[in-house]
Amino acid sequence: MARQTLSSAQLYAILDREFRKRRSPDCRKCRVPLPFYREPADEVSANWYIGTPSECPHRCQVIIAEVLASLWPKYDIEESRKQDA
Repeated sequence: MARQTLSSAQLYAILDREFRKRRSPDCRKCRVPLPFYREPADEVSANWYIGTPSECPHRCQVIIAEVLASLWPKYDIEESRKQDA
């Protein structure tokens, strides 16, 4: 299955929406880190990554990992334009 290519902002909106559906109603503090482009490790890997989420007593970091695992196979992000030095 081919991945759909999105902007970072579009992918973040999807990540955030999926996280909010699954997170504990007791936690309103945690947020999904912003996705950023990276060269994929191989031809089957996604080309994006997020920063490490904070530890949460409600296990939000585990929920974020589950959301990522479900979305990595579906989406890539547009490569940022490289600025000339």
